[in-house]
Amino acid sequence: MSTPHERGGYVDDFAHVLAEEQAWLAQRRAAAGLPPPADDVVGLAFSGGGIRSATFNLGVLQALERADVLRHVDYLSSVSGGGYVASCYTWLRARLAPAQATHAFAAALADGSGSVLDWLRGHGKYLVSHRGFSIWTLLASILAATFANVLVLGPLLVFVVYSLTLAWLPVEWPAWLALPGARAVEGHHGYWLLLAAGLACLAALPPLATLFALVAGIPGLASVRRIDALRVAMGRLLAFAPVLIVLGLIPVAARLGEMVEHFSAFRHAHALGKHLSYLMPAFGGVVSMLLDRRKGGDSSGRLTTIGLGLLVYGLLILCYHIAASVDLLRSPVFGVLVLLSVVLAFACDINRISIHAYYRARLSDTFLPGLAGDGGDTDPGDFDLRSLDPTRGAPLQLINTTLNTTSSDDERRRSRTGASFFFSPLFAGSEATGWRRIRTYAGGSTALSTAFTTSGAAIDPDMIATHARSVSFLMALLNVRLGYWARNPKYAGERPPPLPWWWILIAREMLGIGLDEKRRHVHLSDGGGFENLGLYELVRRRVKYIVVTDAGADPQTTLGDLGRAIERVRVDFGAEIELGADRFYHERERVLAQQPWLLGRIVYADGAHGRILYVRPVLCAGLTADIYAYWRAHAAFPDEPTSEQFFAEAQFEAYRALGQQIFEAMLGRDAPGRGAAAWFDALEAQQAAALAAASAPSTATTR
Repeated sequence: MSTPHERGGYVDDFAHVLAEEQAWLAQRRAAAGLPPPADDVVGLAFSGGGIRSATFNLGVLQALERADVLRHVDYLSSVSGGGYVASCYTWLRARLAPAQATHAFAAALADGSGSVLDWLRGHGKYLVSHRGFSIWTLLASILAATFANVLVLGPLLVFVVYSLTLAWLPVEWPAWLALPGARAVEGHHGYWLLLAAGLACLAALPPLATLFALVAGIPGLASVRRIDALRVAMGRLLAFAPVLIVLGLIPVAARLGEMVEHFSAFRHAHALGKHLSYLMPAFGGVVSMLLDRRKGGDSSGRLTTIGLGLLVYGLLILCYHIAASVDLLRSPVFGVLVLLSVVLAFACDINRISIHAYYRARLSDTFLPGLAGDGGDTDPGDFDLRSLDPTRGAPLQLINTTLNTTSSDDERRRSRTGASFFFSPLFAGSEATGWRRIRTYAGGSTALSTAFTTSGAAIDPDMIATHARSVSFLMALLNVRLGYWARNPKYAGERPPPLPWWWILIAREMLGIGLDEKRRHVHLSDGGGFENLGLYELVRRRVKYIVVTDAGADPQTTLGDLGRAIERVRVDFGAEIELGADRFYHERERVLAQQPWLLGRIVYADGAHGRILYVRPVLCAGLTADIYAYWRAHAAFPDEPTSEQFFAEAQFEAYRALGQQIFEAMLGRDAPGRGAAAWFDALEAQQAAALAAASAPSTATTR
């Protein structure tokens, strides 16, 4: 029922969201046989890290479940890979009878082939592990997504390029602006305008600089606002000028064939030069990227950005050659392609065409298995978030994604390129957009699989690692994207107009426009793009006890994800997390002598105090021989790269067992039935004893 704070299911005050969650937690606790929440709410956060995080946290859940501590957890906050197994647990608790829920991963499968744990262990290569699937299936799906996108965008792009070649202005190209031996360009007034605009930007720079000097030098005019506006204008002129000039010169560069023919007697010189006009920048782009790799870069350096820019330029020259072929444009084949492009742009859902759909299907098949006695009335992939019931006693899951704010009017959101956007059984939304009840969001059907797949959409244009325009342009054009276009909670109750959304949404990604919190459709991607631990939303809720597992790859022990989380909760919520991490630094080379956890406290803005337990997957004392053996055979364990998403059984089991054994050691033998406060007190005493022992003078020193 809507309240005065709620309009048709939409809320812009988080206090209302929090009150609804508190009521949900009270029902959850009653079902778990616990008193209502007071100042003792417990949150468990699983970080991103792909299948590595999922398997490690599977072991964590098993240890907590075995010790009967998991029933005390109120919130289960997850990001990316951590969301795979968190959503698996949520699904199991929603479908299993209460008697089975205490050992959820031991539940029998619908086909009688074993337990849920057996299923997960056999699907570590989740992208290709299903019957009939292989690496070729994955490659075919990627190529199909690329083909479909090019089919829709190609005719439109060629038509736009063709319109630039038309002659409709009483102007001529200067004769000197031609390659040696090639004819001067005629017509092409769209390109002429681009070139003229670029030259105009350069020509406007000296007068604007003079004006800047006058404004800055005259006391009556020298306001900060005026000076800053002039600086911004000069910067934009300098940025736009080379881009416009290079685009305007495409017809000149495309005449390379005429130049080669002029200087060579080779019979195919013209054709060779024509193809070289787009192959040369493309080849130069590949060489530039290879040089970046050779220098030891991670394919995100300046040379790679330049290389991708050259690739895009070669692609635009190729489009020019296609558009300049009038016979092709007038052919029936091109007419059919245009018709197909229009129909698909209006009729199809872009989210179902991209590789996101393949990713979602594989994740739901792996982590939402069919269960014995479940009845089979629900396709796991379509299981709705609103179907999650607090009377099952399971934690309230928060699935964290990143709302793309690359072009936001808000300076802080724009500089961050993202904001936190979560899905839960109650609400979906962000502080930037407001929140909407999940039962009224997106037509009342938001699948659990869609939410946690979006949270793991690590490959996407316009993220921090792919924000260079040439990179985003190429990724969007080739449909190399896992992100999800979602309804803005503020407008999710309205029916969108019948527009060619495929063209519109892909254009926003390619050009980096309309990526903000105010549009009818907002773009969501991997939650790690904003905060990779799942800690942010728990701090927003001022949770008393927080357990964080950081399973992101961190071989150098930089604690980068922890550092970003601490900085963001301090800036956004005024909360201080006091967690001394220097011991991790000093122990990083000691391997089996490491302690995998830190205990600290949180001071909230209102003066309330919380406690935080931070855990990393590290090699430590007391592990079983199979984990030791796997480490000796794979030196990067347990920080193998996140790009490794194909876990064989031994690899899967090593990470799962590591998570289980670390937490079993932390919980101790007297854990069953113990609440979070008692567990934290025991760990604090253990930590204090260890510090005292480390600081005590040795016998030799005393003598």
